[in-house]
Amino acid sequence: MKRWRRLKRWVAPGLGFLTGGRRLRPDTGSRLHGRSGDGRASTISELVELAWPIATAMLGETALGLVDTKLVGGLGSAALAGVGLATTLLFFGYAMIFGLMRAVKVRAAHAVGEGRPHDAIRYAEAGAVIGAVAGVLLFAVSRDVSPALALLGVDATMIPAARDFVAARTYGAVGTCAGAALIQYLQGMGDARTTMSVGILGNLVNAGLGYALIYGRLGLPALGVRGAGYGTAVTELLELGALLTVVVVRARAAPRPVLGRRAALAEVATLGVPTGLHFVMEGAAFTTFTTLLGGMGTEQMAAHQIAMNVMRASFLPGVAVAEAASVLVARALGRRRLDEADEVARAGLALGVGFMTLCGIVFALFGASIARGFADDPEVIAVTRKLLLVAAVFQTLDAVNMVLRGALRGARDVRWVALVGTTVAWITIPGAAYLLGRLAGWGAVGGWIGFVFETTIASALMGWRWSRGPWRAAYGERAVEVALDDAAPLSVPTMG
Repeated sequence: MKRWRRLKRWVAPGLGFLTGGRRLRPDTGSRLHGRSGDGRASTISELVELAWPIATAMLGETALGLVDTKLVGGLGSAALAGVGLATTLLFFGYAMIFGLMRAVKVRAAHAVGEGRPHDAIRYAEAGAVIGAVAGVLLFAVSRDVSPALALLGVDATMIPAARDFVAARTYGAVGTCAGAALIQYLQGMGDARTTMSVGILGNLVNAGLGYALIYGRLGLPALGVRGAGYGTAVTELLELGALLTVVVVRARAAPRPVLGRRAALAEVATLGVPTGLHFVMEGAAFTTFTTLLGGMGTEQMAAHQIAMNVMRASFLPGVAVAEAASVLVARALGRRRLDEADEVARAGLALGVGFMTLCGIVFALFGASIARGFADDPEVIAVTRKLLLVAAVFQTLDAVNMVLRGALRGARDVRWVALVGTTVAWITIPGAAYLLGRLAGWGAVGGWIGFVFETTIASALMGWRWSRGPWRAAYGERAVEVALDDAAPLSVPTMG
């Protein structure tokens, strides 16, 4: 009974927030309250307006790798496998910089909320400098990754294609890393459609240029796997040029920033490094998880890959809502409006949970049919169906986890999110794969049960942190003023 009371003290505040319960915190003076009607609808509308272009842009980023993999299919299975492996390695290599650049978005959004949008350009500059340096370093270490691949035990037939693709594609590493800073800056300013448009055009260029360079069309040389990498590298550099043009033109039309470049660089690094490390460590946990599943048989691994590919359909919109929530929360807190930040978080939960719960229902009802669309092997189909049933269980909790992590990053509470997120992921995901998947003999299903543990624990902790975290103290005074004014209308910052 004592243990239950202790657990209740931790979990109840988070659950109260998720269900719209009211709570008055005497130590911070803040109140969590639910709003309904036009206020909630307008907040959801703001989130959707920002989230759908982000989701489309993220899909475009994923499509670059998928298009490269598809285009080299005509070169044989070794080339196909090598490019697939290289794409995975590059994503892991970019994880730190992608996480770090989230700080550019949050800092820019806070600057808008604080009434100094002209200073936000300094964060874009800082992120671009960091990205350029990271891109150069990544290019330097990627000239020949053969020894590293051999050390990892990669099949020797895959190494030449993976090596050539990595070496070619990282010619665009500066474009990828510096471009990430400008993408996050524009999203922080409320403009996600520009980044979406650039991404769509980039995918068209990549498909055409990659095909021509792989097979020698349009008067270009046939470079095989290297052609796919060069095509993507050129695309990434062109995207950087387009984003730079947009940002520079807008910056020249804006008032001169007051914030110094060194100060902006320090602010981005302070906020971004924990998130970048979080991305890397979570990626490492998932890589370990996948490695453990790889020793359980080809059918188990094939089912895992199919189920993960299917789940990306639900992940992207959920992540996009979380990213949009981080922008609107940052703007609200920049204006010291904790009540608006709470409303954004609650609206984000309604949107994310609604969509991902619907996906979970689809997985539960049509899992077998979905699996048959990807495989013919009865065992693979059976395991995939079970995995999608497990996914149906944790879809809703995963939405809560993602949205609240985004909201907490918008509140600049990044160290706690990184520490807790990494710890929970490492304990539950590889742990379940080893204990339940391998030792208990449950295979991939046992490993996937770890996702249930992870999302359950993480969503409860994130809910507690949002509703009771010490970060709220800095905004509590303003929240009390708004709470006492019953006539105060809900005001969510408009898109810039």
